[in-house]
Parts: sequence; C-alpha cells; structure tokens
Amino acid sequence: MNSPKIFAGSSNPDLAKAVSLRSKVPLGKIELGVFSDGEIDVWVRDDVNNSNIFILQSNSYPVNQNIIELALIADAVRRSGAYKITAVIPYFGYSRKEKQTRPGEPISAKVIADLIVASGINKVVCLDLHADAIVGFFNVPVIYLTSLGVLAKRVKGEKFSNPIVVAPDVGGVKRARNFASLLNAPLAVIEKHRQTNVRDQIEVLSVSGEVAGNTAIIIDDVISTGGTIIECAGVLKEKGAKKVVVCATHGVFAGGGIERLAQSVVDKIFVTDSIRVTEKSPKIEVVSVAGLIADCLTQEI
Repeated sequence: MNSPKIFAGSSNPDLAKAVSLRSKVPLGKIELGVFSDGEIDVWVRDDVNNSNIFILQSNSYPVNQNIIELALIADAVRRSGAYKITAVIPYFGYSRKEKQTRPGEPISAKVIADLIVASGINKVVCLDLHADAIVGFFNVPVIYLTSLGVLAKRVKGEKFSNPIVVAPDVGGVKRARNFASLLNAPLAVIEKHRQTNVRDQIEVLSVSGEVAGNTAIIIDDVISTGGTIIECAGVLKEKGAKKVVVCATHGVFAGGGIERLAQSVVDKIFVTDSIRVTEKSPKIEVVSVAGLIADCLTQEI
C-alpha cells in the first residue's frame, strides 16, 4: 500500500494543515476551482492509487458548495484507485433536520449522508453532531468524536470561580451533564419554548439550578445566529449569574451573529476550529481540535 494522504477541501484549509502537521500525514496536491457558471472543478494532482485517503471538509458556509466539493473530491480519488477513502467532516451541515417535525418535510441529514456515501466514501469521521441519531444515517462505519474534553481543558485553564454548567434546553442535558462531569461542576437547565414560526427565536420559561453569584457556563453543539445564546445569557444574568461563559463545538455565526454576541451580556465564548472563523471578536476564542482529529487519523493508518 502507498503512503496515506490528506486532501483539504476549501472549507477549512488551516485545520487540514494543522491535522497534517500533528498526524504527520502529508497534504495531497489538489486544485479546486469554479467555472464561470458556478460549477465546481476538482483536479487531484497526486497519485493516490492504493493509498489510504482522508478528505477533510466541513459542510459550513457556503454549505451546498462545500458538500458538492467533498463529493467530487471523493469521486476523483475513487476513480484514481484509492484503497480507502475517509471523509473527515468536522461540521456536518443540514443536521438540524434529522427527523420530520411536520408532514411534507425531508430528513435532510439523511439525504446528505446518502449523497456523501454514494460518492465513494468508505468511512466517516464526525464531530459533535446536532443529533446522535445522524450516525445511523451513514451506510458505512462512522467514528464519532467529541470536543468536550478539548473545551473542558481550556475552560479549566481559566480557573473560573464557582462554575456551574448550563444546558440551554432540555435536549442538551446529556451533553451538559458530561461537560459538568469533566469540570467537576454542578448542572443547571434552562427550559424554554421555541416559537415555531420564527427561526432562532426562543421564549425562556425557567432555570433549574442555582446560578446566583456563580460563573454560568453554557454548553451547546452549535452557535448559529446567537439568538438562543443571547436569550439564555440574559436570563442567567437576571438570575444573578456573576459571569456567563459559552462553549460550543461549532461556531457558525450566521447573519451577523458575532456582532450581536459582541453587544450581548455574554462575557466569553469558546468555539473550536471545526468551522473557520474569519471575523475577529475580543469575546471569542478559538480552541483547536486538530490534535483530536490527528490522533484519530493516526489510529486509522
């Protein structure tokens, strides 16, 4: 078998370089472009015959383009004789729709999983999916990683006084409980009612757990527009929280989210580099998952 290679899609080349450096798996040569009519062009320049290939691509903005690019890279290396093709997808787009909430809706996460596998992928590496059930949507083996340990290590370094981990909704209790265990901290839960006719807007009902005088640490899988986080932070401050810190794996920051969060009562935000964060903010710190992914790839070689 020939030596393994990592091919970086255009979504997150910096993370791909960091993973390559830590895993000592070289980056493959690839040219990515777009035709004048918007079609994506891919050319894998390296010889990949009988090689173990990793394609690192987040399904982040522009989501549709990055998904198609991933599929085209996979098809290109498959047709070039790759021995095994693993898609490393730090952020899996379309994960909000992992089930039907009303008649007439697609199960979008399943559609995207099928598309990726159909392009020739033999294995998938994912990081903190919006719903654990998505793992079962792939008809190939899945390695499911979590960034909770990476985020917890960084938070511990801050030595926050009286930390209490907060689940932003009932659905996030399992994640929050695991994070609280890593921090050896108590747990609180925000119960809310989501307005179904307005995306990313919520009505907070109550907070279970004592947050007064404590450092409230909200843990979530993704920050989209920031609306949910801002609402939760406001309620926690009203309940007497001394400081509100937010930890999330995926920083989407859509629709001016970074600016809104900068103007909010949130004191600090930690996100990973699963999605490339191009806009800077003094409140936001990016924690790398390159080591976590590199260790995974090393075990796969």
